[in-house]
Amino acid sequence: MSAPAFSRRAVVLLVLSAVAFFALSAILSSMGSPGLSGDRAGAGAYSVSAIGCAGFFDLLVSRGLPALISTGDPLSDAGRHGTVIVAAPDVQFIGSDGAMYMERARRLLLILPKWRGSPDEERPRWIAGVEPLPMIIAQEALALAPSAGSRVFRKEWPHGWAIDEIGHEPSGSGIVQLIRPESMKVLVGDGDGALLAEITEGDRKIWVLSDPDVVSNHGITKGGNAAFALALVEGLRETGNGSAGAPVVFDETAHGFHASDAPPYRALFSIPFSVVTVLAFCSALMMLWAGYGRFGAPCPAPSQLGFGKARLIDNSARLLDYGGHHAAALSRYVRMTVRSAARALHAPGGLDEPSLVEWLDRIGLARGVSGSCKDILRRADDADGTKGELAKRRFACAMDIYRWKGEVIDGSAERGRNRQSRQG
Repeated sequence: MSAPAFSRRAVVLLVLSAVAFFALSAILSSMGSPGLSGDRAGAGAYSVSAIGCAGFFDLLVSRGLPALISTGDPLSDAGRHGTVIVAAPDVQFIGSDGAMYMERARRLLLILPKWRGSPDEERPRWIAGVEPLPMIIAQEALALAPSAGSRVFRKEWPHGWAIDEIGHEPSGSGIVQLIRPESMKVLVGDGDGALLAEITEGDRKIWVLSDPDVVSNHGITKGGNAAFALALVEGLRETGNGSAGAPVVFDETAHGFHASDAPPYRALFSIPFSVVTVLAFCSALMMLWAGYGRFGAPCPAPSQLGFGKARLIDNSARLLDYGGHHAAALSRYVRMTVRSAARALHAPGGLDEPSLVEWLDRIGLARGVSGSCKDILRRADDADGTKGELAKRRFACAMDIYRWKGEVIDGSAERGRNRQSRQG
């Protein structure tokens, strides 16, 4: 037989498993990065909570605008003419690189933060309640733009806006967060401050929305806020020089989401995907272990009947057992044993069975044999009872006749001990 070798089927299975393994790593790497970190209940475009901006993003998509979410480099995703939206950023996630790209963005909408939400334990992507952020947090976010000394303040929501260059008046109630602009152009505001202000530097345009309530999930459906949000984006986007199809990019790195730069297969070695990797590896080892001994040239199947005396005896016994001829087999075995003992002792010829049995019992009595040949024959012929008891009785008869033959030919054990003591 040739050495074990893997069949074509095994090789194909292993190749397909490897391909599926690395395809899964690519899918998990591309889809799993945003879900591994970041605040999904915060103020970003991934958030469906009351203070999130998922509704703002969906509104732009439903109106046919090329909106997308970036977890990498927003400027690269936006391209030359794209518009970047940074909604209520968390300054702890914006380092020097974030401030740098905001200084280079051609079109930027910066929405200042206002609320802090407490997570809902039963619904992780929702919030159980909100509280106002300290104004210093909104001031730090405003400092990301070249605001030239502008200040954030809060007051009661005004009854109307004295300045409205957007054409759609935003709606709200309660406390509004405004900016006291220094070198910023007011696009929407009243006599005290600006809700929407503009910073222009050459061909760059930066708009700052001081209060996120007008575009957040809980406020965008109120009054004319949806129309205001659309007009806001349309007014900020470039529409000339072939830039009509430029994307609107929501920057989610400002909320802790980051696309991994590692190779796709590394996702399989990070929690929680590493558990699946270990199980898949163990399954592959078990498949190799189970298949290595089977593959290759098969061993010839053994014959059902076989050859040789031992196999012939075994098959005969199986056939007798299957046919239920236990009584006949025992009777023949006992009588064969009796005849074998008679030949060994040179019994007289011409004796029938009863006479032969009497002759053997006389020899056995003279030699001190404990059992009686006649008694064993009678018990073998009269064996009866339940199936279990019958088997025990027949087996006992077979053992008794075997032991009787040994004693009548070779002498009993007591006779042997007496002979040894006399010789001693």
